[in-house]
Amino acid sequence: MICATALMCHAPIVIPAIAGERSRQCERTTAAMKRVAFRLVDSTPDVLVVVSPHTPRTSRAWGIVIASRLHGDFGHFGRQDVSLELPGAAREAEMLGSALSQRDVAWAPLPDIPLDHGAMVPLHFLQAAGWSGPTLLLAMPGTRGDYAEAAMGEAIASAARASSQRWAVLASGDMSHRLIPGAPAGYDARAHHFDEEFVRALRAKNYRHACSPDPQLRELAAEDVVQSVTVACAAGGWDSVGAQVYDYEGPFGVGYCEAILLDRTQPPKLLLEVARSALRRHLRGDESLGAETRDAAVAAARALQPPWDQARPVFVTLRTSDGQLRGCIGELQPSRRDLVSEVAHFAVAAATSDPRFPPVQLEELDDLKVEISVLDTPQPVASRAQLDPDEFGIVVSADGRRGVLLPEIAGVVTVDQQLRIALNKAGIGVDEPYEIERFRVHKVRD
Repeated sequence: MICATALMCHAPIVIPAIAGERSRQCERTTAAMKRVAFRLVDSTPDVLVVVSPHTPRTSRAWGIVIASRLHGDFGHFGRQDVSLELPGAAREAEMLGSALSQRDVAWAPLPDIPLDHGAMVPLHFLQAAGWSGPTLLLAMPGTRGDYAEAAMGEAIASAARASSQRWAVLASGDMSHRLIPGAPAGYDARAHHFDEEFVRALRAKNYRHACSPDPQLRELAAEDVVQSVTVACAAGGWDSVGAQVYDYEGPFGVGYCEAILLDRTQPPKLLLEVARSALRRHLRGDESLGAETRDAAVAAARALQPPWDQARPVFVTLRTSDGQLRGCIGELQPSRRDLVSEVAHFAVAAATSDPRFPPVQLEELDDLKVEISVLDTPQPVASRAQLDPDEFGIVVSADGRRGVLLPEIAGVVTVDQQLRIALNKAGIGVDEPYEIERFRVHKVRD
């Protein structure tokens, strides 16, 4: 299946090793590229499909690079030492070609060519995030007309099903190239309207609108994002589960947007209903086994597909309607029969056993927002350089004392802040020796 799709920009300057002192001007984009890369790798694809507008094109046909290895460097940007090499996906390329032929979509095999910067930039971040698997590179047709982007996306989905593997699709693309005077394609005062409409549509998960912009606005923007995003969205069946726009900015006159368009590995929303049902039963005093058995949300959740049918570590967080913390409790190891039982237990615990707050009352329930964090197993880290408070939660421990802090905590933006809070929770002094572990979190929230 298609497990995830994403949009990443392809400006080499967002790589700090290339940008040098200018990296501060696009540090938001660089951070967002890292986060999207981690999310894609976390979706555990078997195959990664990259759609790059800068891969050499061939007449009216889609190009598919059929090679045993993909390789490239940033020599054209003064950094030949910044390079990468990944395994190709020749078998999957043939399967995709067959699916395209069945749809009467013209395609041609491309030789073993060096990776272009449209592929190199996002793959640089993906490799740093841990990607090392088969990678399938696509080139768009070289002439204007009906590019059949949607048909290409559908063919990718068909090939993924036929392969019985998990495929992820990465759309490489930059938005308007005319945002400011001196921009690469010149300046047009209207160009920013394209970017605003496009990003607004992505945030609203209205992908069909994003992929069918006003033709005149698209032309004056000088963009190269619509085609690749259309392929990715069509491959995902225009679905948007788990979607998130991480950032948009245009510091050098070109619009950069980074987004997860689809992530089917996110915890199902049904778990929120499990948490609310458990809270409602507890606050009403109806916690009998029979009541839980009759609960439709619980029954449905127990039929979830892997990995959500197994016991996993869980934290449940409750917040007021204005975002104030009302309770948060969880454990780093599961101790109940399945994920549903873990969620139900910690929903009640967050409402009644967090010592920082009085117990939640029944009349508060409708105004509370629920967030469920399903944790991966914590892994030891060798240095602070492996930490990122936006991507990883941490565990600090020393002599039986332990402190845990989830990622994406409001106001916690540096590793120093994250460590200081976790150490304080554990009662560990900053000058004491201690061990650090990190973990990734899969969240679902109201």
